[in-house]
Amino acid sequence: MKIALYNLTTTVKLGGVESIVWDVGQKLAARGHNVTLFGGKGAVQRQPPGVTVKRYPYIARDTWGRVPPLRKSLNLLKLLERLSMAAWAVGDLMRGGFEIVQVVKPYDFPIGAHVRFYRGARLVYNSHGTDFFPGDRLFRRTIDGAFACSRYNARMVEDHYHIPIDVAYNGFDAELFRPAAPNPQLRARYAPDGAPLIFYAGRLVTFKGLDFLLDAMARLPKAHLLLAGEGPHRANLEAQAQRLGIAARTHFVGNRPHTELPQLHAISDVFVIPSTDHETFCLAACEAMSCERPVVAARTGGLTEVVRDGETGVIVPPGDASALAEALQALLDDATLRMRMGRAGREWTNAMFTWDVVIDRMLTTYARVLG
Repeated sequence: MKIALYNLTTTVKLGGVESIVWDVGQKLAARGHNVTLFGGKGAVQRQPPGVTVKRYPYIARDTWGRVPPLRKSLNLLKLLERLSMAAWAVGDLMRGGFEIVQVVKPYDFPIGAHVRFYRGARLVYNSHGTDFFPGDRLFRRTIDGAFACSRYNARMVEDHYHIPIDVAYNGFDAELFRPAAPNPQLRARYAPDGAPLIFYAGRLVTFKGLDFLLDAMARLPKAHLLLAGEGPHRANLEAQAQRLGIAARTHFVGNRPHTELPQLHAISDVFVIPSTDHETFCLAACEAMSCERPVVAARTGGLTEVVRDGETGVIVPPGDASALAEALQALLDDATLRMRMGRAGREWTNAMFTWDVVIDRMLTTYARVLG
């Protein structure tokens, strides 16, 4: 098949959705499909084997936001940003002879509908959230097929657009994320004298619930916390750690290359994802479980589909520092439980969320929309 993966930010920034688009392109190409990735002109310079990458100019949302009436709606700014790239990309999309045009944001429905109407391509929506905008329902009849990254996300899309939607979940690199022997020197750097080590990897933003995690750490006087990632909330979190008197036990290491994360999982005892909102899936939890690490996760969004409470980890109420501390302490106190949950987590993730399984589900959707 000739497949267009269309998403402006894939080549502009690093992020979960962006990483998924790159991986989908590479895995589809490895199956023998002709894949072209359409993105904006940006700093992310990747060239997956077998994937054609095209980059186009666009007018950034910050520029559109200089017009006072527009800045009142972030969704409108994102739509205008996407439409500005579409003006440059539409010619290549029309000439490409694509059978499938796959988008991950509703903002790209207009250009997908245009190519569908004039060239007969099938428009497929791979949902990772909502990003709904006024008028987007007008395009629902142009969506030939849809799949979401979780049942939680699928329900939101079904309620909004009233269209059938499959669940494909997201895939992770099971070859990279696997159990490994811990590096003693690396462990001693972040958890000296045999102290327990809790690990978080992700963006440092408010909805990740990290304020509550630091409050929980204040109740775990022996444990150390390792935070891999960056974001606008970092300075606030560092100040909070100082106020709580846990700065010496809280290690901010910034963004780490994906290839380094298995080493950090190997030296940690427990992985934590305390989000309070917006988690439609959680790739980081999959990666941790594949490394045989138990996960303490908040009961929000699609997290409960990824982490199996009592089997591969522990689910706690979102925004509850006391419950978070209690769950973490219970796992830190019981090495046998950690080992049992870790092994169950690897078995679960490798059965449900590897790329081979996910791509098979996607191709099933493609086959149906192509008849």
